[in-house]
Amino acid sequence: MFCLSKIEVMDKTVEKVIIPLKQHEGAICTPLVAKGDKVLVGQKIGDCNESPFCASVHSSVAGEVISIEEVPHPNGKRVESIIVQPDEEQRSVDFVKQDDLNPSELIEAIKNAGIVENYGVPTHMVLAPLNKNIDTVIINATSSEWIQGDYSDPGDYASSIISSLKILMKAANVSKGAIVLRNDDAESINAFERTTYNGEHVHVAPLVGNRKIDYYFDDMNTDIVVVSQKPMYGKSLFNLFTERVTGRKVSKTCDPSDVGVAICGLKSAKAVHDAINDGKPFYETVIKVSGAVNTPQRILVKIGTPIKDVIEACEGYVGEPGKLIVNGPLTGTAQFTDEVPVTKDMISIYVQNEEDMETLEAIECIHCGRCVDNCPVDLVPARIATLVDRGRYDECMELFVMNCIECGKCSAVCPSKRHILQLIKYAKVSLSRVYPDAVKESDSMHSSCMMNGGQ
Repeated sequence: MFCLSKIEVMDKTVEKVIIPLKQHEGAICTPLVAKGDKVLVGQKIGDCNESPFCASVHSSVAGEVISIEEVPHPNGKRVESIIVQPDEEQRSVDFVKQDDLNPSELIEAIKNAGIVENYGVPTHMVLAPLNKNIDTVIINATSSEWIQGDYSDPGDYASSIISSLKILMKAANVSKGAIVLRNDDAESINAFERTTYNGEHVHVAPLVGNRKIDYYFDDMNTDIVVVSQKPMYGKSLFNLFTERVTGRKVSKTCDPSDVGVAICGLKSAKAVHDAINDGKPFYETVIKVSGAVNTPQRILVKIGTPIKDVIEACEGYVGEPGKLIVNGPLTGTAQFTDEVPVTKDMISIYVQNEEDMETLEAIECIHCGRCVDNCPVDLVPARIATLVDRGRYDECMELFVMNCIECGKCSAVCPSKRHILQLIKYAKVSLSRVYPDAVKESDSMHSSCMMNGGQ
């Protein structure tokens, strides 16, 4: 049996689901239902109106809307949400396969399906960014555990991802696409090596030395390549990822789209595949639950399910929970309640009990330089953290604090146990509020990236 497909399905009926009208970067959706309305599984309940920076929201259950109100969100804020009480009979809308769509129609279908990348950007905006030209689509399959589906054979998994890439390429109106695996993910590599594309066996090519994907496009005379690279971890390492895979350098004030590259995650790619081939919108997702729970597992849950119900589906907490972290213990967000819902950009839940929580007290910086040595974007994290602690935000701007990609390596290697990443995050939020002009300046620099090729 192909272990990658080992995903449990949460079939427990919950008391309510909480579906935020904003689960993405951009504009909040407008509710299409009111208190007392009946909804079906897959029904659109939040619409984008005319805003391109938005992704529609769908009900993950059939039931009655019991309220529309602001409730706690995993990002720490309160967000207007539609609360639905499920019915016993879970009826769904009719899912209609969408055939023969042109690129613009595909983009609209992806937007209407509510598909969002795990870093919050609507997928249709990744594929068709405003005023930018995309020439290559990449599926970042370095986190293959986030894929959902039942694959009895490895080749089925690989074929599904290749099919997803072809849809993404058509939507972006490009002729080249790549799938990037981790070179230590033997299971996924073997899966692709056992499948074919255009009648030829797929070969997973390593990205070594100066060989980037363009080399393999030419060498293999193909429009789709599958490559492998060393693992990369972090919340927003896309600029470094783009350079490593394509050889195109992306400056700190730009993103991959500025050099013609669209990067989609494995989860969103599969969601696009399901939306186009099965007519199914994005209303359920795979969550990895680990730490102090009785049955750690990867589980398919409906979006809007309260975290406490997900924990119960994993046989409950082990001991007294001390900390609940969403999206990774290193760079994730600690929650103040387990009543917050699962959202589209949630990939993991990590539980610490009180006994396992470290309570080491931070001490003064010893100027060892480890944070500098480990920073992938060449910042001076310890100095920035000190300035934040003293409220000297202007000087943080001078040290390019906004370029931090929040990988968490600085905090992880700090022998003084300083909360470097938390301080940097606080500075970025504060600066965005106090100096909105700085954000506008960043946007204007961003638009100039197309002119200089991201250099």
